[in-house]
Amino acid sequence: MAEAIPIGLTPEQVEELSFGVFGANKGFNLGPFLLGCLWDAVLFGVLTQQYTDWWIFSKPTERRPITWLTHWIIFASTAWTGTVIYYTLRNFVYYFGQYKVFAFIDLALIWPILGAAMSAPVQLFYAHRSYRLNGDNIFLLILFVCMVLTEIALTIVIAVKGSVVETIFGAAAVQSLVRAWQVVTMSTDVLMTVTLAWGLWKSRTGWSHTDALVKKLLLITIETQMAPTIVMLAFVISWTINSTSTLGLFFDLCIPKAYTVGYLATLNSRYALRRDNSLGSGQKQSSEPKLNTYPLGSSRLQQATVQIDTETYTESYQMQPTRSGVNREPQLYEVKEHEDEDSVENLDYAANLSRKNLNDPSTSA
Repeated sequence: MAEAIPIGLTPEQVEELSFGVFGANKGFNLGPFLLGCLWDAVLFGVLTQQYTDWWIFSKPTERRPITWLTHWIIFASTAWTGTVIYYTLRNFVYYFGQYKVFAFIDLALIWPILGAAMSAPVQLFYAHRSYRLNGDNIFLLILFVCMVLTEIALTIVIAVKGSVVETIFGAAAVQSLVRAWQVVTMSTDVLMTVTLAWGLWKSRTGWSHTDALVKKLLLITIETQMAPTIVMLAFVISWTINSTSTLGLFFDLCIPKAYTVGYLATLNSRYALRRDNSLGSGQKQSSEPKLNTYPLGSSRLQQATVQIDTETYTESYQMQPTRSGVNREPQLYEVKEHEDEDSVENLDYAANLSRKNLNDPSTSA
């Protein structure tokens, strides 16, 4: 790739100028470049595992638009990670020991558009969810669509206007556009988080099991939506304190993956909730039911809990085979009414001399 250097400066002068900017404090000035690349690699591993879980457990029952959106997310994330790997190799391998490479602005103009290709579809996904949760509020949906389109337009304008800038030393020309993009993106994320949380909170019905599910969904929404919001807030703060600091690059590299990881976490949470519900329905019916703690003074209907205990007793025994008669063949199954030791065959006729000694005075009473 051709080196981008300021017009009228030789490569030696660019190297000297870059060394004065980045070489003063190598840990603080060059560390964010390397840490951002490493963190993106970690998030890409998390994203790959999430995509695998979604493919195994959720893809067969997923709606077609969500399926194609998920495929696009993993494709764009892979392309993003590829550019980050190339950026790392160029800065720390191919131009090892040279500081002028950190002044190149070519990839810095590509990343906003590629990042918008990842974050905008995810934001539209959450916008649709907020629209449905808030009673199909069409005005809210239109507002979100306009804000997302504004973000995309700002990234395109930044890339077009920044294309005439040869190094980061001339990035002041697009600084106001970058600030506008930051503000619009953060405002969109905050508004989406608030409206999603409010829509879920209004979904409470007073039934204990339903409210418990709503609380789980509320926590999942906050966890997945707060990640990109916090990263963008940190980006805005660092940019406000020092717009020339390389710390902003670290947050800039983390923002797209924060959207995609949160998106796939939301999709996979549905399978986890269905699994938990199926396991809960398979418990013993004799277990203690979860009582409804909704105030009894409420005007809403109260939950009536009916507990049914079912016990089954099984009794088994084996009948003894009966004895066959004198003129009958032995049967397979017979019943004995007394033990063998008291049967007729065991009577001692020799000792039973009742007739013989009937008139014997010695045996009489």
